[in-house]
Amino acid sequence: MPTTIVIKNSSTAGSVPTAGQLVQGELAVNVTDRKIFTETSTGTVVEIGGGARGNGADDIFYENSKTVNGSYTISTNKNAMSTGPITIASGVSVTVPSGSRWVVL
Repeated sequence: MPTTIVIKNSSTAGSVPTAGQLVQGELAVNVTDRKIFTETSTGTVVEIGGGARGNGADDIFYENSKTVNGSYTISTNKNAMSTGPITIASGVSVTVPSGSRWVVL
């Protein structure tokens, strides 16, 4: 009989694991929101993947949060975009490398 592996999960809409609930590289899934999370080497919980969402196979809507709660650096030679307004929490920074752009629509 094969072994079943179940990762940490929640069916509560909007539920995101905390750094205290995960260890680096461990996965957690919110089955209601269809989001997967992990903890980075710096102890920050991040959402993995993402992309358009819609009803069934209709990949139409891209969603982003309204507040940056953890410091973030856009990858070198990459650009980023968000829809706003966007709030950057106290003590948090967004770093945009030279030659890259962050556009808030």
